[in-house]
Amino acid sequence: MILSIWKSQRPPVIKSTMAARFTSAMVKPLETAWGPYQLFPDFSLWVANAIIKICLSVTLLLAFTCGGITLATPVQGAETGTVIHTPTGLLTFDDSVGIAINHSPYFKKSSTEIEIKKMDESDSRYGLLPTLTFSSIYYVNHPSSDTINPRRYSLSFVTNSYNPIVSYLTLEGNKLATQIAILGHLKVISLGLQRLGNAFLELGALKKLAGYQKEIVNVSKENLAYAQKRLSIGTGTRLEAKLAQQELQLALSEQEQLAHSQQRISANLKNFIGLKPGQKITPDLRNTPQQVLGNFTPATASIAQAKSRSYDLKILAIKDKLQRYNIKLAIARIFPTITLNTTTPDPLSATDVTGLYFGVGVQVPVWDGFSRIRNVSRQKAILRQFEADKATKEGDLGDKWRAAMGVIQDKKMALKIAQSKEELARLKAHQDEIRYHSGEVRLPVILASRQEVLQAEKDTVEQRLDYNKAVLNLRRISGDLGYSYVHASSWQD
Repeated sequence: MILSIWKSQRPPVIKSTMAARFTSAMVKPLETAWGPYQLFPDFSLWVANAIIKICLSVTLLLAFTCGGITLATPVQGAETGTVIHTPTGLLTFDDSVGIAINHSPYFKKSSTEIEIKKMDESDSRYGLLPTLTFSSIYYVNHPSSDTINPRRYSLSFVTNSYNPIVSYLTLEGNKLATQIAILGHLKVISLGLQRLGNAFLELGALKKLAGYQKEIVNVSKENLAYAQKRLSIGTGTRLEAKLAQQELQLALSEQEQLAHSQQRISANLKNFIGLKPGQKITPDLRNTPQQVLGNFTPATASIAQAKSRSYDLKILAIKDKLQRYNIKLAIARIFPTITLNTTTPDPLSATDVTGLYFGVGVQVPVWDGFSRIRNVSRQKAILRQFEADKATKEGDLGDKWRAAMGVIQDKKMALKIAQSKEELARLKAHQDEIRYHSGEVRLPVILASRQEVLQAEKDTVEQRLDYNKAVLNLRRISGDLGYSYVHASSWQD
C-alpha cells in the first residue's frame, strides 16, 4: 500500500462529485491582464494540437536517435575488424603477450564485462537525478459544456519515485562492481599468460628434442647400413638387419610425432593471441625459459606476496565492501520516496479551469509484510558469509602455494636424476669408444651408446620442461606474472 501526500500550487476548482482521492492545499491561480495564467492562453485548438504533435514527434525522434546511437556504437574492447600487425622478425614472448592482451578472443568476454559494468555505472550516475516522463492526451470527441474545460488535450511531466540516498548508494555499488570486473579480467589474463608461457616453453623444448631425434635417426641409419653390409658379405644375419630396420622406423616415427606436436602448439599459439589463419609468425625460441620466467625464482617468492597480490582475495575484499553498501541500501529503501508532477487539468473533468500545475508528493510504504526489514537482516547474513569466505580463500591459497612448491621440489629432483643419467650415459659411451678403438667391441656397440646418450639428453630436456612449467605456475600464483605485464589502472578512467 502506498500513501501519497500531494501539494499543488494551482489546483483546479472541483465541480464534480468525482472528488480527489488525496488532500490538497488550495492556492488560487495567478491573475494576469488576460485572466488566469495558463500554459496556452487564447490559442486555438489547432495550435494546441500542432504543439502536442511536435512534442510527440520530438520525443519519438530522441528515442529512436538514442537507440540508434546505442546500437551503432561498438563496445570498447570488442572485435572491430582491425588488422593485427605482427613483428616482422622473430616473435618473442613479450611480443606475443602484447598482442594477446589486445586481441586474444580468450580475453574478450572478461574485457567486455568491464565495459558493461561501466555502462551500469554511467546509468547510476545519471540516476542521481530523478527521471522525467512527458505524456499527453488529445481527445478527438470532447463533451461541450460551459462547466467543462474547453481544452481537448492534457499534458503532464512526471518523475518516478526518487530517493537520493538510494541513487547515491547504487552509484557507489556499481563503481565497486566495475572494480570487481577489472580484477576478474586481470585474473583471466594471468591464467592466459601462463598458458602462453607454457606454449613457448614447450616449443623451445620440442626444438631441442627434434635436434636430438634427428641425430638418433642418423645413428639408426648408420647402424642399418652396417647391418646390411654385414649381411651382404655373409658375416651378419637377417635378424640383425631386421632389428636395425625396426629401430630406424621407430626413430622416424618419433621424429614425425615431434614435428606434429610443434605444428599443433604453433597453431594453438596463433589462435590464442588472436591472429588470423593467413597470418604467419616465427616464435623466437632462443632461451625460452629466460623469456618466460625472467628473473623470477622460487627462492624469491613468498606466500605473503601471493596473498597481497591475489586477485581472488582482492575481489573478495571489494565484494565485502559492496555488501556493506547493500546493507545501507536495504535500510534506505525503508524511507519514503519523493515524486514530482507538472500537469494540466483533465479535459474530461467537470471544471473549466485551465493552466499548468506543479505538485510534490511523498510515497510512504505502509505495509509490505516486513519484507524490507527482513531484507536488512538478509544482507547482514550475506556479509557474514563473505567474512567466512575470506578465511577459506586464504586457506586455499596456502594449499595451492604448498602444492606448487612441492611440485617444484619433485621436478627439481627428477631433473637432477635425469642429468645424472645423462652424465652416466656419456661416461659409458666414452668407455665403449675406447674399447672400440682397441678392437674389443664392434661398431654397433658404439652406435648403441650414442643412442643412449641422445635419449638421456632428451629425458633431461623433458624434465627441465616440467620443472620450468612448475616454476611458471608458482610465478602466476605469487602474482609476479600478472603484475609484470598488466595493472588495474589500465582499465580505469
